Amino acid sequence: MIAYFTKQYQAVPALMPLYEALGGEFVTTRPSTRRALRRVYPDVPVTLLRESLGRLSRGDALLRRADAIVTGSPNRALLSRYRAKKYMVFHGTYALLSPADIEAMRHFDHICVIGPRMAELLVASDLQEKLIPSGYLPFLAFPERTPELKRNFLTRTGLDPAAKTLLYLPMGKPHGSWDVMAEKLLRQVPRRYNLILRPHPSQSVTARLKDRLGFLRLQRLCRERGNALLDLTSCKLSTLFAIGDLVIADGASAAEEALYYDLPLLFVEGTWFSPGRRADLSQRFPAEYIEKLFSLSECGMKMPREEKNVSHLIESSLAEADRYRPRRQAYFAWVFGDRDRVRQGKLIDHLRRFSSPQQKRCS
Repeated sequence: MIAYFTKQYQAVPALMPLYEALGGEFVTTRPSTRRALRRVYPDVPVTLLRESLGRLSRGDALLRRADAIVTGSPNRALLSRYRAKKYMVFHGTYALLSPADIEAMRHFDHICVIGPRMAELLVASDLQEKLIPSGYLPFLAFPERTPELKRNFLTRTGLDPAAKTLLYLPMGKPHGSWDVMAEKLLRQVPRRYNLILRPHPSQSVTARLKDRLGFLRLQRLCRERGNALLDLTSCKLSTLFAIGDLVIADGASAAEEALYYDLPLLFVEGTWFSPGRRADLSQRFPAEYIEKLFSLSECGMKMPREEKNVSHLIESSLAEADRYRPRRQAYFAWVFGDRDRVRQGKLIDHLRRFSSPQQKRCS
């Protein structure tokens, strides 16, 4: 039996394709993650691991029965208790892996590598014997971009099926721009565009009171504006990419994933791509690697946070999408490799020896 362990909800999209192919059960230590998983994937079994109960916890019992544990974070202290084979499946694109991050992964039996960029760092750390080229697993759930999919989604969510759809997908704190840009975009993006705002899961799934009050205000502004949607993880991110026409981002992961569909990008300027951060990273990573990493910001136009003519930048980003296409394609190849799903299929075949009939009852 395969157990999929995650504390954070944002790891679920990376683990879900494996569950759908192989069955098993999810285990989490956080009630907020269990609630979010049940809301988006109501038929998927998920058990809560209550560490205070020790072996009396149902989650602990499940992990002890498992033949393989697949997870999206190191979790070395917790997972070392269990005999199962352990697989690290990255739940983001992981633009940076520090020596401490890499050291924390040495306890895994296998590390699933999403593409050339990650392999470059891990091979240099003498982990090649543990590496499995897996591709980026969330891509298995990325649907085909079709007019029917877009029309049905936009109609169901109350947006305009005839309009271009903009996705605002910021990072979490401290680098994210949500607190500055979310309301500004709602007020300044013309109504002729659909606007979908999705905060980072670290804000939406485990929201503090300040965040929850802010969401209520933004929901009211969405209703007043029209053609706007505040998505607090009720929609699958893969579906949003498949129906989007432009991604507004402020950092790496969402912008990198959007390259699967070669979506145009518009970057909100901030600390992620700042000269100071670049200088700091250049002290800790090879200069060529940092040069490639920061080339993501050259894959689209840039929007200062104090920008007054938001409409012009959106129009220009859509109109000049083809000019940036070679850069987007080169960056995608460095991070992910090929667009085919061959590597993902080989990982599924590798794990099939541990699979058992899929359980459908939620614990």
